[in-house]
Amino acid sequence: MRPSHHTSRRSRKAEPEFGDWRVHVEKPHEAEHLRPTPVNVLRRMQVQAAYWQNTDPLYELEATDDWQPVRGWNKAVRIFIGLCVLLPFSIVMVYAMMLQLYHAGPMVGNIDFWQSLPVWYSVLGALLFMAVKYFRLIDPMLVFIYVAGHELTHALAALLCFGKVVNMRVDIDGGYIDTDKDNLFISLSPYFVPIWMLCWLGCFYAVNWIWPSDACMAWFYAGFGFWWTFHIYWTLWVIPREQPDLLENGVVLSFMIIMLANISALLLVLRGFGVISLKGYAQDFVHCAVEIYTTYRELALWIIRSF
Repeated sequence: MRPSHHTSRRSRKAEPEFGDWRVHVEKPHEAEHLRPTPVNVLRRMQVQAAYWQNTDPLYELEATDDWQPVRGWNKAVRIFIGLCVLLPFSIVMVYAMMLQLYHAGPMVGNIDFWQSLPVWYSVLGALLFMAVKYFRLIDPMLVFIYVAGHELTHALAALLCFGKVVNMRVDIDGGYIDTDKDNLFISLSPYFVPIWMLCWLGCFYAVNWIWPSDACMAWFYAGFGFWWTFHIYWTLWVIPREQPDLLENGVVLSFMIIMLANISALLLVLRGFGVISLKGYAQDFVHCAVEIYTTYRELALWIIRSF
């Protein structure tokens, strides 16, 4: 999608996949013509949610007036930035994080760390989400919540960039927003901003400020684990599929930005639990960067001398 004088539409439309084993549908659009009774509404939502269980990537997404994939020199420049600038930077970030986790080994290996209230309830919330997804208990609701959060994040990002949001649609099939502004932050924000986790933490921070208690903090950390895992799961699910958000900005560049942003968020989470030190991480980052630079410089010189 390109910014223009007309409204731009950020959309992600998913066609439901019929014949899911949980809902027997003989005709392709049988579910769309069911009478609007409570049972049929649930049946239709289950059929629509069946699409989200499909693990095959989508390779037939056609460009529309709302968005166009990046091409030509613009695409080449974005690939170069992604592979030659952001990829080495992300390797150094991960390398430094692994060193920090190695230094924190004695503390993380201590049983008291895992029995602490923040860690225990966060892990419990993460396990709860994995159990809900594994048994597919409330898949239609989770799909709708994800789509709503995705489009809401687009809308908030557009407003933060001083754009206007004139329309927004959210449905279990997909959604879109109409906005007059578009950039990398607006396009990619849903993939690294865990909107529901931030809402949860904000609400419970306010509640705990008014009525501090251990029970409130237990819900606080359990919700954190649940919504963080929710964000990671759907982000990993949706990235391999062809999304206009990624295609119009270059898949390589978009993927690297999303990865760097999520690694940065993970670092903040580890710092919040006291696992790593930001000062120590900065020192390890510089150390890793020098080591990697020296290694590749010597390799490049060796290759040049060989010829």
